[in-house]
Amino acid sequence: MAGAFSHGAGRFAPFAPARGAGMRTAGSAAILRAPMVKVGGEVDALCSRCELVLAHTVHAVVGGQPVKVECNTCHTVHRYRAPAGRPAGRVPGTRAPRAAKAAVVGFDELLAAKDASSAQPYSPGRTYPEGAVVDHPLFGRGFVSAVRDGGKIEVTFRSSVKVLVHARA
Repeated sequence: MAGAFSHGAGRFAPFAPARGAGMRTAGSAAILRAPMVKVGGEVDALCSRCELVLAHTVHAVVGGQPVKVECNTCHTVHRYRAPAGRPAGRVPGTRAPRAAKAAVVGFDELLAAKDASSAQPYSPGRTYPEGAVVDHPLFGRGFVSAVRDGGKIEVTFRSSVKVLVHARA
């Protein structure tokens, strides 16, 4: 038994590799060429501070492409820059066509569409349907823009949208 442990010198492995192990099919090669990018995943990118191609953690993805990344070396958060020789996902100098901007409607126009004569003073004990006009002692006049579960409503005031309670006994 003195020479039983020779650390495998001159011996073969006691098992055979699994069938197909180490062999790639056409489908698996496509997966390896274009890995799925997701938030929290890692990609190689050109770091703006280190000025090197390094591993980065993805912070934001738009259209399947990383747009904001954090360098795993210097921890700088910056826009994704594809390494040299790899496509960035779009042709430089071209822009996607912009969508038409939605028309901005002012608060006064929205409130004028409601029946302001039926404005009720705000009280947590009252129940308010969507579209009801409410007079709040601190925020002023507003209207109920959404009714949430759990006895809450969203009320749009001139300055902001507030979540208030209603239908409390």
